[in-house]
Amino acid sequence: MDKNISFQRGNYNKGRYKFNRQLLFTPAAYYTQQFAKLRIRSEWVKVRCCFHEDKVPSLSINMVQGHFKCHACGARGGNILSFHRQRYQLSFIEAARALGAWEANDE
Repeated sequence: MDKNISFQRGNYNKGRYKFNRQLLFTPAAYYTQQFAKLRIRSEWVKVRCCFHEDKVPSLSINMVQGHFKCHACGARGGNILSFHRQRYQLSFIEAARALGAWEANDE
């Protein structure tokens, strides 16, 4: 194997698909679909956690950035893509496709 092979950034993805963050829903739109009784009153909201049996709201969600953290079970993430992956046990690509953010690479 030749150790002098260098990979140029982006060449490995030509003619395939790529993730486009611009196509994701806004956090407020996504989480409103996920939680039927969600009432947005501020940047952070609390709901019953969907990752464990929850009787009292313990899942904090940032409606601007999409961050989430459960104060009971420890589930957490930085955006709606990571939430969707964890909730539905999907890979990155499966979640990106489900959310409409996996598109053909036009290069």
